[in-house]
Amino acid sequence: MKNIKFKFSLIFIILGICIITISKIVEEIVPKLGFAAYQSAAAGSFSHEDYYVNLTLNYWIGALCILSGIIYLIKSSNIVENQIAEIKLRNKELEERFKNNQQE
Repeated sequence: MKNIKFKFSLIFIILGICIITISKIVEEIVPKLGFAAYQSAAAGSFSHEDYYVNLTLNYWIGALCILSGIIYLIKSSNIVENQIAEIKLRNKELEERFKNNQQE
């Protein structure tokens, strides 16, 4: 079951990266397509603002996917708990050494 959680968190991270990448590609290509349409129609004046696509929501969704995937990945991998257990073990060893040094 733990392996499934790990895979889904990685899929969520990859999904967020794909959302942001595709949004950035669309944001860069749409003004160029608009310029091509303007040249073929040969009418009016061209400005990039006419073909600007607001993809802020896509960026937020992608960032949230990446962030939640990373948080869930860290949570499911028990990195923090393993580090705390290691620190407690080191403290215990140091206390034993200290007690042994005081007894001698």
